[in-house]
Amino acid sequence: MRQPRLVGVASLMAALVATAVLATTAGGGLALLGALVLAAGVLDARRRLVTLGAVLQCGGVVLAGVTATGAIVLVVAVAAAVLAWDFGQYAVDLAESMTEDAITHNAELVRIAGGTLLAALTVGALSLSGLVLTVPSVGPVTTGLLLVGAVLAVAGLSG
Repeated sequence: MRQPRLVGVASLMAALVATAVLATTAGGGLALLGALVLAAGVLDARRRLVTLGAVLQCGGVVLAGVTATGAIVLVVAVAAAVLAWDFGQYAVDLAESMTEDAITHNAELVRIAGGTLLAALTVGALSLSGLVLTVPSVGPVTTGLLLVGAVLAVAGLSG
């Protein structure tokens, strides 16, 4: 097992934030499972486990959303899950392309700072906008179809 890089630790911290935010919701268990899978992926430098962990965490967000959890909680949780995925993927990239003793702290800090700033600005903008507060309630079938559509769109874009 490799020693995790700084960006790998940041990935685990973001996954823990998503899990903590969802801890008291219906999606808390799924988010915790996602954090554990993501941690295994980061520690073993396995890209598929990182992605699966992030998908499970987003599934926890969807489950929490279907059970009428507040919008701000959902926005913060999904932002943290996306950060965990992004940082985890970068940690795997570094593990695959760099040697153990390569000095990558500056690049990692830039990635962590930039990603966190973007996520914080996004959460802040959505929190202050009226869009988050006026989202109409939708049923579980609609939510499921939207999730499937989003997954298919991402799969189509990734080639």
